[in-house]
Amino acid sequence: MFHFCYNQFVHFFDQLQALRQSRPFPCIVTTRSENCDYAPYHPGGKNCYLIVGHVNSEDCMYGFWVGVSRDCVDCVFTEKSELCYECADMQSCYDCNFCQDCIACSDLNFCYDCKGCQNCFGSVNLRNRQYFIFNKPHTKDEYFQKIAELKKQYRRLDTPPSEFINLKTSLPHVGMQGSNNENCVGDHIFNSKNAFYDFDVSEQEDTMYVFNSHHVKDCVDINYSSLGSELCYMCHSGVTLFNSNFCSVCWYSQNLEYCEYVFNSHDCFGCVSRNRAEYEILNQKYSKEEYFKRIAQIKDELKRDGTYGKWWWPSPYTDIKPFCSYMA
Repeated sequence: MFHFCYNQFVHFFDQLQALRQSRPFPCIVTTRSENCDYAPYHPGGKNCYLIVGHVNSEDCMYGFWVGVSRDCVDCVFTEKSELCYECADMQSCYDCNFCQDCIACSDLNFCYDCKGCQNCFGSVNLRNRQYFIFNKPHTKDEYFQKIAELKKQYRRLDTPPSEFINLKTSLPHVGMQGSNNENCVGDHIFNSKNAFYDFDVSEQEDTMYVFNSHHVKDCVDINYSSLGSELCYMCHSGVTLFNSNFCSVCWYSQNLEYCEYVFNSHDCFGCVSRNRAEYEILNQKYSKEEYFKRIAQIKDELKRDGTYGKWWWPSPYTDIKPFCSYMA
């Protein structure tokens, strides 16, 4: 075990990279989950397997960013849904298969951009419709009779029906998927205000350049962050993270900079793999007064050589030269 403390004669980022290389990295990070094998970054899950990201899903498999959902398989960006298979960008849907960008729908197959629909097959851009096949209305009896035939025809489901492909490619698409927004630019934005160039987000307020995050406020250049993160810049996987910059996988913490895998902590600078830490620099504990004095000194040095305020670290999984060699 190496013991690190700040050395003013060695560049700070060189010291931080050495610290990172001396610490193990967890292969899976999650909390409050039960029987969830290979389900990183998915707190509060139950009986899930190989899903990554979001929260509180149950009995789901092979998914990415599947949240508050049940019995969903092979889905991505799916929220508050149940019994969905091979779906993308779904919200509040039930028993849907091979669908995309559908909200508040049930019993759909091969549908795109349908809202408030039930019992539809191979349809595009429908609103509050029922018993439609390839965008054509049918009676209830006709619908179920034809659906039985279509499901036999496409039982292997190797490729979507050509009629559906023709509809999807020939009909116009909305410029931005989203709802309940005010002054927002991007795509797949929901229940947000003043969100600029955000993508796959919900419950944002006063944010810019955010990807795949929810319930975030006053943040810029972040991704995979959630649950009330606020006043963060250039952070990855910040969960309930406040007033922090240049951090990766830091949860339930505040006042961090250049930290990685730091949890339940506050006022740390350049720390790695810490829990319940405070007033630490390079994993070394200081008094409150000495901490802020040294932080001011380090920041002045980094500002002089133009390295403060930039995302700095390379991948921990490759043999890479020290950071300073890239700044020459």
